[in-house]
Amino acid sequence: MPGRTRARTQAAVMKAILPALALFGAAALGLVALRETLTGSQTEAKPAIAEVAESDADSLHITASQIRSASLRKEGDGHYWATARVNGVVVKFLVDTGATLVALNERDARRAGLAPENLQQNVNVRTASGRVKAAGAVIDTMEIDGVSVDDVSAVIIEEGLEHSLLGMSFLNRLESWDVTPNAIIIHE
Repeated sequence: MPGRTRARTQAAVMKAILPALALFGAAALGLVALRETLTGSQTEAKPAIAEVAESDADSLHITASQIRSASLRKEGDGHYWATARVNGVVVKFLVDTGATLVALNERDARRAGLAPENLQQNVNVRTASGRVKAAGAVIDTMEIDGVSVDDVSAVIIEEGLEHSLLGMSFLNRLESWDVTPNAIIIHE
């Protein structure tokens, strides 16, 4: 999965950077010692090391705090469900990794400001019930527990879709997502 590969690559980069930072700190100590030898003055190296370490820790902390995650729990019916804000309106989705696009039923689309009559029914969609016509749309913003994606491709299916579907057009836009036995964990 592209998100997992990117996360693994980032972890590998961090593993490569940390030894370089340690080497940089050691080199800084060496320069301080060399300066003391050449000038005959004594400076305390501890604060310099502490400053480098604190600076590094702060940058790692900022990076970690920018990562947002949410958990989509498996419910008693065996399906994963998500409550999302679609253009600011709360919509309950059945998570469907087999769906190429987010699919909204007519009721949810109207509540989110995507009236099907204002859209062209020009998309053929294959569902469990067979082929149906749908309207292509773009959702301005979808947000699940702080994990937000803008400009999400979607279809609006006027008939035959009981629950709106959270498809791959949302999931593929995330940094990564992982499936566990009891939840799907999404990361922005």
